[in-house]
Amino acid sequence: MTVYIEYAFLQNFFFDGVLFTLALYALKERLCLWRIILSSALGGIFAILFPLIKLPAFLSTLLKFAGGALLCMPLVNRLKTAKEWGRYACICLFFYAFTFLFGGSLLGIYTAPVAFWKVLIGFAVLSFIGVFLIRKLYERRNFAKNTCHCRLFSKGKSVKAQGYIDSGNLAKKNGLPVCFVAPDLFYELFGEEILNQREQVRDELAISTLTGAKTVALYEGEIEINGVKKRAYFVSSPHMLSRGYKLLLGAEFFKEIDL
Repeated sequence: MTVYIEYAFLQNFFFDGVLFTLALYALKERLCLWRIILSSALGGIFAILFPLIKLPAFLSTLLKFAGGALLCMPLVNRLKTAKEWGRYACICLFFYAFTFLFGGSLLGIYTAPVAFWKVLIGFAVLSFIGVFLIRKLYERRNFAKNTCHCRLFSKGKSVKAQGYIDSGNLAKKNGLPVCFVAPDLFYELFGEEILNQREQVRDELAISTLTGAKTVALYEGEIEINGVKKRAYFVSSPHMLSRGYKLLLGAEFFKEIDL
């Protein structure tokens, strides 16, 4: 079998570059193009030289892992503090993980030697799947980080709710934050008040939505989180039903609350 060195170099250069990029992206590290190119070029050279080195199986495997760790070194700025070494170790682990996942997946898809373009397509598909899953994992992490258990109070009534802190919700009225509640919880808390005081003029707030501006009625109550109570206004919002939580909290309301 004839092996063209330039093809072997370019293939490994490309594949390593994608794997390095995915590792950095997964760790939210800064993507430095020249560092990725340098590591990828070293990876291409290593792929050419490795078959020429005759070692026992154990030492050959050890050399592969050591080589992978060395290839990741240009991706970091320096290695002096424990934090920097820890970040470097994480980059190595993610690089190994993506290498094994992609390699195992491609071996499972292609059971025999195939044309390079087929491998390239499979690699591209796996890369898109990897980026998609990384984004979804970060979305789930951010969602969990910004949610909390709350209890709402109004005139002797109380209900529990899963709240989501929205830094973009800056709505306020009379110095109090405005929070948006799912209709079922809102009616459970303010249902009698709505029925008994239908004709009474209440505080209102003009808000902008995708369908245009509208005025909504505000109902005052309290929210308790971690034993801390604060007064706020509440608005019924059907949009909460499809978001995985039933209470959208105002950012201003929680400046002094440690979640």
